[in-house]
Amino acid sequence: MAFEKLAPHIDFIEKGLADGKSPRAIAKELGEPSLFQTIYRYKSKCFDLNSAATGAWTEERQKNHDTRFNEGKAKIIDSLELLNLVKLRADQLLSLEIGQNVLGKDGPAPLSPGYAVYLWGPAAKMAIDAIKQEQEISGDDPGSKAADSLIELLHGEF
Repeated sequence: MAFEKLAPHIDFIEKGLADGKSPRAIAKELGEPSLFQTIYRYKSKCFDLNSAATGAWTEERQKNHDTRFNEGKAKIIDSLELLNLVKLRADQLLSLEIGQNVLGKDGPAPLSPGYAVYLWGPAAKMAIDAIKQEQEISGDDPGSKAADSLIELLHGEF
């Protein structure tokens, strides 16, 4: 290793560099101010965040349009699948009938009117929120429709 003097302190040094501290400040905190030049060389050769970020950004820019499109589409599909699970859970809760056996903290028991109200309110809100979010993602919500209509109107005038 080219930086043997730093080996015992490498975790502390890397944390300090990641936090944006200067090599001189890190050396001072270690109680060895003379190490600042070695820390500076280590930062330049081994801990160059800007170079790593530039490389990652260059790689990201080289992805073609189809790859980015598919990655974005996969995220939207994952979100829609999650919303479908939420709607399914809400539907299960809303389909419970008073008197139907449900699993409570003391085991199976008939669903009481009070507990039904306790379950149905949040389940209805959960279903409504999931439907709204699904519409927003698919562009079928009132806000998206109004924006599309405005754009069509503006394009029609010009």
